[in-house]
Amino acid sequence: MRVDASLAAGDSFNVTAYSDASVSTCFRLLASLLLKPPATIEVLPGDASIWIPDVAERARSPFLFMENNLGVPEKELRRSYLFALPIFSAARKTSGLHTLENPSNHTMSSVIQDLIDSSAVLILMNPAHQTALNARKQLIVRNFVNVRKELKFTAALLSSRHCCKQGELWYHRRWLLRRIYPIPSFPQWLIADAVPDSPNFYLPPNDLSVEINLVTRACELYPRNYFGWTHRTICIQSALVPGVHSTTSDVFTEIFPKEIVSVMQWIESHISDYSAVHHLKTLARLTEDAESTFPPDNLLPVIGHALTLVRAFPEHETLWQYLRVFWDEGVVATEFVASFVLPLQSTRMAEQENESPRGVQHACHFLEWRNQRLK
Repeated sequence: MRVDASLAAGDSFNVTAYSDASVSTCFRLLASLLLKPPATIEVLPGDASIWIPDVAERARSPFLFMENNLGVPEKELRRSYLFALPIFSAARKTSGLHTLENPSNHTMSSVIQDLIDSSAVLILMNPAHQTALNARKQLIVRNFVNVRKELKFTAALLSSRHCCKQGELWYHRRWLLRRIYPIPSFPQWLIADAVPDSPNFYLPPNDLSVEINLVTRACELYPRNYFGWTHRTICIQSALVPGVHSTTSDVFTEIFPKEIVSVMQWIESHISDYSAVHHLKTLARLTEDAESTFPPDNLLPVIGHALTLVRAFPEHETLWQYLRVFWDEGVVATEFVASFVLPLQSTRMAEQENESPRGVQHACHFLEWRNQRLK
C-alpha cells in the first residue's frame, strides 16, 4: 500500500466529512492499539465491513485485535491517517521538539500525547515518513517515549509486509539499538549523528537472536528484502565490536558457524535471494579479517553447497553469483567445470545466443569470468 500525493492531499477521501467524533475515536483507538504494542500488525484490504460483518461490533471498533495481533482495514487506516495529518502538524509546531523551544508545561501533556498518537498512525500508513520518525526520536531524547517500548513498537511495524520493506524504519530501529546498547567508548552525544549502516552499538547474544528472528520474518513477508538483510549484517557485525566481545570468545565462535548454516539453509529455499548471498559473503569476509580462532574450514561446506545448487538450478543467476563469491580453484572446482559447465556451454553451439536457455548463458558468462580470474 502506497501513499501517493493525491491521497495525502485528500483527493481520495472527503476529509471534512470524516473529521467527526467517530473518526476521532477510531484514530485514538488505533493509536492506543499500535502503542500497546501488538505482537504483529497486518494491513487488511478493504474496509471494516468486510472483516467485521456485525454492525454493533464494528461500531465499537473497526479494528481486529486477537491474541495480541492487530488487523487494520486499509480504508480505516487511510481515514485515520488523514485525520492524523493536521494533528501531527499542529502538535509538532506547538511542542517545539524540532526547535530549541521549551513550551509551557500546562500545554505539554495533551500536545505530546497528540504527537505520540499521530506519529504512530502516520508511520503505519507511511513507514518512510521521515518527519514522523524524527519526531519520535525527539520524544525519546526528551524522555516522553520509552526507548525500549519504541523498540517493541518498531518490531510490531516490521511484522507487516507493508512496513518491513522500508529502509527508513530499519534505520530508526538501529538508532534505538544505539541508544540501548551503546559502545562504552562511543560518546553518547554522537549517537544521533552515527552513520546509519555502521554498527555503532553492541548486542548481547540473546538480543542478537531477536534481531535475526525479526529479519527472518520480514524476509519471508517481503522476498529479497535488501534493507532487512542489511540490518542483519550490521547486527552480526555488532558482535565483533572491539573492546566489547573478544574475537576469540565463545560468542564469536558460536555466532558465526550457526549464522552461516542458517543462511545456507535460507538460500537453499530462496534461490533468487541475492541479498542473502551478499550477507553470506560479508560473513566470510569478517571471518577472514578477524584475528580469531574461527577455522576457515567452516567455509568449505559453503563452496560445496553452491556447487550443488548450481547443478540443480542452473537457470538461476543468483546461484552462479553465489558460486563466484566462494569460488576456489582446486580439484573439486576443476571437476565441476569439466563435468558440468563445459558440457552446458557446448549446447550453445547449435543455438543462437539469445535463444539459449538461461542456464547455458549463465555458464558461458561464468567461464568468461573464470578465464579473466585465471589471467
